[in-house]
Amino acid sequence: MNLAYLHGKPELSGSIRNQNEDFYVEEILGFEPDGAGEHLWLWVEKNGQNTGYIGKEIARIFGVPAKSVSHSGLKDRHAVTRQWFNLPWPIKQDLPDLELENAKILKAVRHGRKLKIGTHKANRFVIKVKLNEASPDIEPRLSAIKQFGVANYYGEQRFGRDGNNLDNAKQMLAGEIKVKDRKLKSIYLSAARSHLFNQILNARITSDLFKPVDGDAFILAGSNSFFKPDTIDDEINERFESGDILLSGALVGKGEPLVSSQIQALESSVLAENSDIVNGLVEAGLKQERRALQLPVEDFTWHTVEDDGCWYLTLDFKLPAGCFATSVLREIVDYQDMTR
Repeated sequence: MNLAYLHGKPELSGSIRNQNEDFYVEEILGFEPDGAGEHLWLWVEKNGQNTGYIGKEIARIFGVPAKSVSHSGLKDRHAVTRQWFNLPWPIKQDLPDLELENAKILKAVRHGRKLKIGTHKANRFVIKVKLNEASPDIEPRLSAIKQFGVANYYGEQRFGRDGNNLDNAKQMLAGEIKVKDRKLKSIYLSAARSHLFNQILNARITSDLFKPVDGDAFILAGSNSFFKPDTIDDEINERFESGDILLSGALVGKGEPLVSSQIQALESSVLAENSDIVNGLVEAGLKQERRALQLPVEDFTWHTVEDDGCWYLTLDFKLPAGCFATSVLREIVDYQDMTR
C-alpha cells in the first residue's frame, strides 16, 4: 500500500545503508543499572549482526541456555548498533573471555532486575544518506519535521521481507495455515495489527483530518496515556499545536471503540474493509489500544557535506522505543535501501 506523506512526497532521492556504518542505532535506557545484583547486563556494539544471533553467541560464551539471555529490543542487522543484553550470573563467578564475532562487549555491569522486552525508553539514530543531487535545499522540510514530527507509520521491518509476515498473518487468521510457535504467532498478529493502524493513519492524512476533530482520543506526549475530551476547544487546539498532545489511532482488539463521531466513522470504514483481519485479532484475544499518529523527532539535527563529488546528508535524532527511523527517512528522501 502506498502510504500518504504528512509533509508531501519528497522530491529528493538517494540511498541508505551503503555500508553498515551509515546506519547507527543506540539504545537509551532512561536509567542507569544500579551496579548490584544477580543480573549481569552487557552493553554490546555489533556490526552487521542481528540481535538474536548475538544473544545466542553470548549464551554460548557463558555456557547457558539461549533463553537465559534477554534484550530490550531488536536492532537492525545492516547497521552498527549499541544495545543491552542480560543474563543471570553468580556474583562470585568469574566472567569468561568476552570475544564476539563482529561485535564487542563495551561494558558489563550488575543490576537487581532482569532486562525485559521494551525496557529501554528511546533510540538514538545517526543516519548517513547518499544523495542523488548536489547541494539540495531541504531546510524548510527538515525544519517542519523538527517542529511537527512525521506520520508514525510502522516501518517495513514490522511486515517482514517482501511483506511475508503480513501475508502469513492473513493466512493464519483465515485458518489457511496453523502456527504453533507462540513467538512466531505473536509476530504475525503484530504485523496484521500494524497494517490496520497504518491504513487508519493513511486515511486521516488523505481525508485532510490530521488535526483535532470531535470524537478524537489524544495521546499525552511522552507517554502511552490517552484521553478523550468532551469537545475540541481552543485549549485542545493549542495543546495539539504545541505538541503537548498527539492524535491517536486504533490498535485493533476487543472492546468498544475509544473514539466517537467522525473519527469513529473513519476508523470503522477502514476496518470494515479488513473485517477478516479484525475478527481474527479479536478472536486471538488482543485488547483495543491507542497509538500516536504523530511521531515527534527529538533532538533533531542535520548537515550536508560533499565528499569526492558526492553529496551526503547526515541525520541525528531520537525516537521513542517502538517507533521507526524509516518513518522519518521517508518524509525526507525517496530512498533506496542498498541492503534490499
